[in-house]
Amino acid sequence: MNIGIIGGGLSGISLQYYLKHPSIILEKNNNIGGLCRTFEKQGFYYDIGGHALFSKDKQIMNTINTVLSDNFHFCKRINKILFKNKYVKYPFENELSTLNKEDTFDCLFNFIENEFKSYSNFEEWIYYTFGKGIADRYLIPYNKKIWKTSLNKMNTEWVDRIPKPPLEDIIKSAIGINTEGYVHQLNFGYPKYGGIQSLVTAFCKNNLDIKTNYCVTNIKKNNNKWIISNGLEKNEFDKLVITAPIIDLLKYIDNVPSDIIDAANRLKYNTIRVVMIGINNDSLMDKSCIFIPDENILTHRICFMGYFSKNNVPEGKSSLIAEITSPINSDIYNMSNDNIIENVVNGLSQINIINKNDIIVTDCMLEQYGYVIPNNNYREDLNKIKSYTDFIGIYLLGRFGEHDYINMDQVLMRSCRLATHLNTY
Repeated sequence: MNIGIIGGGLSGISLQYYLKHPSIILEKNNNIGGLCRTFEKQGFYYDIGGHALFSKDKQIMNTINTVLSDNFHFCKRINKILFKNKYVKYPFENELSTLNKEDTFDCLFNFIENEFKSYSNFEEWIYYTFGKGIADRYLIPYNKKIWKTSLNKMNTEWVDRIPKPPLEDIIKSAIGINTEGYVHQLNFGYPKYGGIQSLVTAFCKNNLDIKTNYCVTNIKKNNNKWIISNGLEKNEFDKLVITAPIIDLLKYIDNVPSDIIDAANRLKYNTIRVVMIGINNDSLMDKSCIFIPDENILTHRICFMGYFSKNNVPEGKSSLIAEITSPINSDIYNMSNDNIIENVVNGLSQINIINKNDIIVTDCMLEQYGYVIPNNNYREDLNKIKSYTDFIGIYLLGRFGEHDYINMDQVLMRSCRLATHLNTY
C-alpha cells in the first residue's frame, strides 16, 4: 500500500518514521520542518518560537531520546515573568511572595474567596481557576497578547494543558516557601546541535522519500486512488494523509461542498513572527524564557537560544528570540520586518533586557500558521470538516492538519497512533 503525506513538518516526518508501508511526503517549502524549523545567521541558530521537549508520556520521551541519540540533552527550566519591573518565577502563582504585599494579599485572597463559581468561556475559566488577583495581573493580559482575540470568545476544551494550582502551593507561594509547579516541565530536552529542526531530521529514515518545493494544486479521487498534482506532475496513492493546514488544502480537493468551505473559512488562527537578536556578550545565558504581560511591549515571550544549547550561539555571544502573534491582515501582520525588529529592540531595551549597543545581528521570520485559536464555534466547524474528510477517506494529522492546539509530544502520539492504524492494512 502506498501512502501520500502532504506536509513535511514533524507530523508528516514522524508518521513516515512509524509507517511500515511505502510513503511519499509532498512538502511545499524547500526544506522540511514546518513549525520545527531552525534558521542560522552569522553563527546564531534560532527556531520558529520556543521549543522544549517534555512529556508526561515516558514512551514518547524515550522515542525522542532514541532518535536524537547523542544529540540530546536536558536543561532545567528557568522561566521568569516580568511583572512591575521584577522577575517572578514561572508559573506566576508559584512565587507570589516576591510581589508587593498588596498584590500578594489580593492574589491569595481572591484565590481562596473566589467570586467566580462557574465558567462558559476561556476568560471566565481563568477567573474561576485562579481568582481575580492572579488573572488580572498576569493571565488575562498575557493571554490577550498571545491570542489577539477576545478571551470570552474562546472555548475551554483545551485548558487541561494549563495545570490548576492546588491551594497548598498557593499558600506556600504567598508566604515564601519554595514551590515549582508543572514539575513534568521542570527539566526539558533539546538538541545539542542544529536547533529543534534536528528532531525532525532525526526522524527521517535512510529511505526517506520526500518531494520538496511541491505545491499541491489538485487533489482528487479516481478508482479508489488519490491523485495529487502540483500542475507539473501527478502522484498516485492508496491512502492520503494531510498534515499541512487543512483550511488551505480544502480548496484544492475536487467538489468540496460549499458548507465545508464556509466552515473552514470560520476557523481562526494567528501567524507568528520571530525576531532574533544576537548580542556581543554572554549576558543572555542564565534564563530559558521570559513572559511579558505588559501590553506596551510588542512581544509576549522571549527565549534565550544559548540557554537551550550553547551551540546555538558563537562562543562568547548570546541571543534571544522574541515571539509576536498576529491575525492575518492585522496592523501588526502588515508591519515590515524592519519595523517589527525596531519595535522589539526598542521595547526590550526599555525594560532593560538588552542594551542596544551590544547588538551585532538581527533577523526576522514570519510563519503563516502559528497558533490555532479555539473560538466558541471552533469544534462545531471542525467536526463538520472532519466528518467530510473521513467520509471521502482523507486522514488529518498535526496541529494545522487537524487544526488543533497541540504540542510536539501530542503530535508524536497521534502520528504513532495513526501509523499503527494504517499498518493494519
